[in-house]
Amino acid sequence: MKPLKLEFCGINSFSEPAVIDFSRLLEYGIFGIFGDTGSGKSTILDCIGFALYGKIARSRSTTVGDCINFSCDKAYVRFEFEITFEGSRRVFRIERELKRKNASQTVKVYERVEQGLLVRSEGVTESNAFLERIVGLEQKDFEKCIALPQGEFAQFVRSTRAERLKLVSRLFDLEEYGENLVKRANAACAAAENEKKLAITRLEPFAEVSEDNNTALRQRLEALEGEEKRCSAALASAQEREKRISGLYERAKEQASLRERAARLDCVRGEMTALEGEIGRLERAAAAVTAHSDAVRSEKEEKAARDLLESTQKRLDAARENGKALSLWDEKAADEALSALTERLVLAEQAEKQKKRREELEKKLNTARAEYMEEAKQFKGFSYEEERASLEARQKQLGSGNYFEFLEEKAKDALLKEEYATFAKELSSVYQVHPEAEELLPLIQKYQARCAAESGLKALREEFSTRERERERLSGQLIELEKKGGLYRAHLERLMHLQENGTRLKAELEELVPSEGNGESASALAKQLDALKRERAHNLAARERAGREVSGLEASLKAAEEKLLSAGAALVAAKVRLKETLEAAGLSSADQATALTEKYGDGKAARERLDRFKAEDAAVSARLKELADADLSEGTEEALSAAREQLSLCQKAFGETAKAAALARDELRRGEEALLKKRALEEEAKKASCRAEIAERLKKLLEGNRFMDFVAEEYLQNVAENASGRLLSLTDGRYFLRYEGGNSGFVVGDNLNGGKVRGVYTLSGGETFLVSLSLALSLSAEICLRSLRPIEFFFLDEGFGTLDEHLVDTVMDSLERLKGEHFSIGIISHVEELKHRIEKKLIVKKATETHGSQIIAE
Repeated sequence: MKPLKLEFCGINSFSEPAVIDFSRLLEYGIFGIFGDTGSGKSTILDCIGFALYGKIARSRSTTVGDCINFSCDKAYVRFEFEITFEGSRRVFRIERELKRKNASQTVKVYERVEQGLLVRSEGVTESNAFLERIVGLEQKDFEKCIALPQGEFAQFVRSTRAERLKLVSRLFDLEEYGENLVKRANAACAAAENEKKLAITRLEPFAEVSEDNNTALRQRLEALEGEEKRCSAALASAQEREKRISGLYERAKEQASLRERAARLDCVRGEMTALEGEIGRLERAAAAVTAHSDAVRSEKEEKAARDLLESTQKRLDAARENGKALSLWDEKAADEALSALTERLVLAEQAEKQKKRREELEKKLNTARAEYMEEAKQFKGFSYEEERASLEARQKQLGSGNYFEFLEEKAKDALLKEEYATFAKELSSVYQVHPEAEELLPLIQKYQARCAAESGLKALREEFSTRERERERLSGQLIELEKKGGLYRAHLERLMHLQENGTRLKAELEELVPSEGNGESASALAKQLDALKRERAHNLAARERAGREVSGLEASLKAAEEKLLSAGAALVAAKVRLKETLEAAGLSSADQATALTEKYGDGKAARERLDRFKAEDAAVSARLKELADADLSEGTEEALSAAREQLSLCQKAFGETAKAAALARDELRRGEEALLKKRALEEEAKKASCRAEIAERLKKLLEGNRFMDFVAEEYLQNVAENASGRLLSLTDGRYFLRYEGGNSGFVVGDNLNGGKVRGVYTLSGGETFLVSLSLALSLSAEICLRSLRPIEFFFLDEGFGTLDEHLVDTVMDSLERLKGEHFSIGIISHVEELKHRIEKKLIVKKATETHGSQIIAE
């Protein structure tokens, strides 16, 4: 980063705007910032840090607003710088403002481009994140890089090992390798020990598990499996015997059953023989019975057709008489009466609608007039403009709300008198303690004379407070007036709306024209019209129904005549068929045929019953012949019971043996699984013990922050190597620096003395300064390496006050060698000798009673 321009105001002792043009200061590579102690030199660095990070590192207060100058309400910083960002050189400008009230900040980040300034970010959070990405360093690292306190590094060169390691750890944030790492190692050790104990505890339930136990279980299982096979063979033999005897028993039972069926067939054999002789005659008798049934049904159908014909003729005669009566109704006259009544109803409805609309409009008009009168009463006598003018005039009489303008107007030099009084009291206190300081008496008398008159500041403060309270009260009244004004404007709009609504209703009421109604009731006319319509519809429908009914009855009469003819023909045919079937069966009447069928049943059913008898008789005889050739002597109930009892015993024995084998098999499986798990847990316990041992060794290795010290020593080696190169450059190749670690610390070698090394305690003041400067630059470079941002400028803050004139020349010659095109050095000091050696410089003057700190460029 290379600073270009810095503008600020209101920070610490700077109450007026200050501008620093770094582009001019950095022309020769070295510039100085000089001023008395407390003049505000370090405030310049504070402003750069505040612009970049929004914080002032030196401030002990947590509130940034405490850094605002007491005479200012706000402070601002505008900082422009050049930096390599995203692979190219770019120029950015930061504008940050801080207000005393609530310590609120506003910030914008611009980038300078060919067209001008381009806004890149806005807002505190967004801008701070963007700036940290640009700079690449946190605030503490940035300040370590650009501000090198020489006195601290001179002490660092001669410090003890512990002090050196502490400083390096702080500069490079190595605390994470110290106590934090030790705590983590202790925690890891405790966790590993707990894991080891847990693994051992998990092994305890498997103490009895072993390979020998599993071998015994396998032997027992083999014996049980042999017994299981023997029982299985015995069971199969018992099942086969039980199956054979059961079959013989079932065939013996079948033989007995067939003999019973044969006996029952013999009982009905004579009946079946008689039925076989009458079967032909029975079938003809059944045909005669069927013909008789057909004749009876045809006779009934003929009678029903005759009755239907008579009833249809009577209904047709009645329908023709009803049609004659309906033909006398006049449809045209009914239509004319309906039309006239409809016209009267339309006129009556129009008249009633106009009357109802007039009543509604009159009611709305009266309501609108009442609402207008009620609304007009609400703000009667109110004038918004007059009340506002009165409040603003009373506010103007109170004057400005700025306390300092009030004091300037009322007190003039009251503030200065107050300061004189305070200073006179302090001089008097000093004189009372040191009476010998008689030269203070004229000053005491001088300042007491200036503040003899009462300043009246307390009374002025009270008056200002009273005015502030009155101003706040009037402001509150103005706010309330604005609210009331809004309501008043809404009131006027409502009045206008009500007036327009009343005018519209009145005009609409006047536009209504009286109707031509004759005073008849629309509802009564509607009822008459509905009755007339129903009567007309009824007559039309009745006439239509009567026509359809006559046509339908005529068709029904014709169908009844045809049905009667058909039924008569069918009756004659049925009687002829009955006579023929009786003669064929040799029967004289239908009653004889019915008696024969009742005795033997239906002919078809009788033949089927005879066929079933013959089939069953043949089947029973054939099966009995087959069974007569088989040996069924063992097919007894006693033999079957004994076979089943033996089968039950074999099943029980096999079940018990199989269950014992299954239990033994499951026990062996569980034993083998437990053995595998035990071996896995033993392996896990072994690993846990190994981890616990390693964690314990690591814990002991890291005790006492030894690892942080080791890392810090490595950093010191790198820093010393880098610083040695810078020291060789500063001393024209004479001195080099080496870090030997331990209590030896830094040693310096002299190439003009054969490379002989000596301790840093033997160095002169100028040599110590050069070694300190080399270390400071090296440390700063190491810090910047972490952000991948090169150092382009830095400040040497103090450390020059103890140098004599000769050492000042040596230091300046060394700094001249350091400067370059891309590397600038700023010296912050109050040493006069340095001021004359540096061409480009800033002179910072202390703040006084009349003005703040000031910067003069030379």
